[in-house]
Amino acid sequence: MNADIVTAFVGFGGAVVGAGASIGTAWLTQRHQTKQAEAARLRDLGQVAIDTALSELIKLNDLLESTTPPTDTPANEPEPWERQAKVHLRNVELALLRVPGRAVYARVLPTLELAKEYRLAGPRHFHFIQMMRLMVGDMITALSAYIRADAIPKPDRAVVQIRADVDRRKAAQAAAFLMDEPEPDYEGEDPA
Repeated sequence: MNADIVTAFVGFGGAVVGAGASIGTAWLTQRHQTKQAEAARLRDLGQVAIDTALSELIKLNDLLESTTPPTDTPANEPEPWERQAKVHLRNVELALLRVPGRAVYARVLPTLELAKEYRLAGPRHFHFIQMMRLMVGDMITALSAYIRADAIPKPDRAVVQIRADVDRRKAAQAAAFLMDEPEPDYEGEDPA
């Protein structure tokens, strides 16, 4: 084989390898930039969602602080603050669904669910408001830690205690409901 032909093949092979390396490098760079852009987009969406949730919680906290519990209204009749509080809690829940990752959602959701069960706090509107304020404060603490990139704190001891009290009340209600229910009449029916 002629030396010029060998040199041409070597040069052509080098060009192919160089082009392949260039294309591979460009592809890897593009892929890395795409991943970084996606991570930045998720971070921005999460920040907006957390800001929205915190804003709703602060509005709810302001509402609760400015609400004077009625003394003459029976607790079984809803008050105007309750409708507003439910809207704020729903907006917080919707905002948290947009936060990437599940750590903050998993931490705040049980407290949020407990806040929705405020009517199990006691017999008066005062108890409802007091329980809701405690739950809102706990959620604000958790979301603020998330924004600062601190470790998300565990629920406050008072929140854990209220959860236990509410669970006991729900169990007592369920037991009372089952005790009041008449026995079904299975006479003449096939039990299978």
